[in-house]
Amino acid sequence: MTIDQRMAGRFALASGIVTILAAVVLLVFFLVEAPALIESGNVDRVTVFGSTNDALIAVSLALLIPVAIFVGRVGEATRLHQAARLVGLAGLGLGTVFMVTTALRVIDYGTNAILIGVAFSMVGAWLLALNVPAGADVLFSRGARWAGALAGLGFLLIGGFGAIAGPSVLANPTGMMSSPVLVATLGLGTAGLHLATPVWAILTGRRWLAGGSTST
Repeated sequence: MTIDQRMAGRFALASGIVTILAAVVLLVFFLVEAPALIESGNVDRVTVFGSTNDALIAVSLALLIPVAIFVGRVGEATRLHQAARLVGLAGLGLGTVFMVTTALRVIDYGTNAILIGVAFSMVGAWLLALNVPAGADVLFSRGARWAGALAGLGFLLIGGFGAIAGPSVLANPTGMMSSPVLVATLGLGTAGLHLATPVWAILTGRRWLAGGSTST
C-alpha cells in the first residue's frame, strides 16, 4: 500500500487526537489512582486509567508509523535522513510494543521503564531530525516545527528518566517521588509527549490534508 500525503495527514491527525485523549485519561489517573498506587508501593498493579493511558499512547505511536514511512519517502535521501527514518520507525514500533506490555503489565514496570526509555529516545531523536534542520519547512509549518522539537525533547526526557530511574528506583515509588531531578525529568517529558506531540501531529496533518508543501 502506497502512503501518499493525504493518507499520512489522516494518520497524523488521528495520532494527535488519540494523544489528547491519553492526556485527559492521564490527568484522571493522577487525580484518582496515582496517590493510592504510590502509597501501596505496588507499581505493577493494573489500574483502569493508568493502563488506558498506556494503551492509548501505544495506539498513537502506531498511527505515526505511516507518517514516518511517508516522510522517509519524500524527504531528502541523505545518509542522515535515511538513518533518522530507520531510527524513527524502530522507535515507534518498539514504543508501541512496550506500551502494550506496560498496559497489560506483562513485564515488570521497572524493566519496562528502561525498554520504553530506549524506544522513546529513538522517537525523540527522529522528531528532532525532522523538525530542527533548515529544510524542514518544506513539510512542516513553523508552529509544527516548534511543537515537533518540543515533543522530541519530551520523548528524550522520558528516555532519560528510564535510564536514571531503572528497576531499583521504580521498586520504591516513594523514594522516586522524593527526587526532584526524577520528578522534573518525568514531568517535563510527560508534558512534551502529551501536549507538544498532538500539536505537532494535528498541525502537520491539517497542512498535508490541505495540500501544503511549502513554508507558511
